[in-house]
Amino acid sequence: MDRRHFLGLVGVAALGVATPESSAISLPARSSNPLPTASLVSRWDTDPWARGAYSALPAGTSPNVRRILADAVLGHRIVLAGEYASPYHPSTTTGAYLSGQHAAQRILNHAQPRTAIVIGAGMAGAAAAQKLAQAGVRVKVIEAQNRVGGRIRSENSWGAPVELGAAWIHGTRDNPIVPLAKKQNLPLIRTDYENSIARDTMTGRESEAADRRSTQLVRLTESIDDAWPPQSQSVGGWLANQGWKRDRIGVWAEATEITQEYGIDPAALGVRAYSEGGTYQGGDVMVGGGYSSIVSGLLTDVTVQRSTPIRDVSIAGQQVEMRTNDGRILRADAVVIAVPLALLRAQYPLIADLTPAVRRALTSLRTGDLEKVVLRYDRQWWGDYRVYGIVGGGAPGAPAGSPAALRWTEFYSLTDVLGFPALVGFSGGSAAATRPKSDAGCVREATAALQAAFHG
Repeated sequence: MDRRHFLGLVGVAALGVATPESSAISLPARSSNPLPTASLVSRWDTDPWARGAYSALPAGTSPNVRRILADAVLGHRIVLAGEYASPYHPSTTTGAYLSGQHAAQRILNHAQPRTAIVIGAGMAGAAAAQKLAQAGVRVKVIEAQNRVGGRIRSENSWGAPVELGAAWIHGTRDNPIVPLAKKQNLPLIRTDYENSIARDTMTGRESEAADRRSTQLVRLTESIDDAWPPQSQSVGGWLANQGWKRDRIGVWAEATEITQEYGIDPAALGVRAYSEGGTYQGGDVMVGGGYSSIVSGLLTDVTVQRSTPIRDVSIAGQQVEMRTNDGRILRADAVVIAVPLALLRAQYPLIADLTPAVRRALTSLRTGDLEKVVLRYDRQWWGDYRVYGIVGGGAPGAPAGSPAALRWTEFYSLTDVLGFPALVGFSGGSAAATRPKSDAGCVREATAALQAAFHG
């Protein structure tokens, strides 16, 4: 299974910017590494229009629920779109795009509308709107925020776009996102996951043991599909049955290879997560130059009404009726609802015509979390590897296996993506949920982890 780091999130509420001062960071006595000159911190779980990162398949849930959501046509006029409703590429921007196209085609087949409204201007909504417009439908996109992109957020305050949401295209061969990126003249920078090193905050040196355990865990999880354990079993439970040791390095490997991949902890993640979906060949690439411009490009010929949250949606005769937060009524022949899973589960918007099967499918999925800290430096002091595993995580000295020890356990070099020295660190699942409340606190943790891992 290809790595699926972050389907992106959004909103001003989801973005923190901090410039830490040296005196605010507790550093190991032997450290001589420079401090970051600027930082960006994500807060996707508290963003009201995201409420997390991307969907995940918990223990006991069948991948078939995604097909139920993808194919649902409510009252012959309402369809759903989003990465959560992609049976083939869930939890990715590609999945969101394909879901949007699929939803639009379902509406064209069932309603043959003259007018349509798409709720949500992320990748799924933009793909649906473009397809409907190309079919001759008069379509309008209604977006709750004051910008387009959904859970893709390109932050431009540093002079080059920094992706606080989606950053990767997973598999370049035949992936429909690749030509969209090329159309926008966006550079695609290949990610070599093997160009990696693990370091330990206890020793400040490279950890060959961590490399071995990480490889062992990957091989174990790759065998889940062949083993076909009961659907009710969690990945954590299955690993325990195989004798996986959850020592200090073992839980670090889980954090980097499982939790930061799927957004939820192994104890909650279902074993069927390793059998759902498909992969494109050709390797993964990071998108430079602003991922959100792909969404803007899809919406070039479509009217977008921003800052307009939709409160509820219902069938009204031969049309669909929508009510905005301020009480206005909008109508169209058909509607594509392309908001995140977490919002649908919170009934935002409230969909009066949900069937029991669709309601069960929505509640059976979960929204995971993956957070970022991006650190900018004057020079690239960390070496030439792409990926840095940090055993011990964001709070060096924290009890092994504690959430504090499992934050910021993996960093990627962004220098060739941004054009200046920078690192991005990740935290997922319960470790992310319990991170410091302040952006400065997250920066202190991430910086301290790096300093401890490189002091040897």
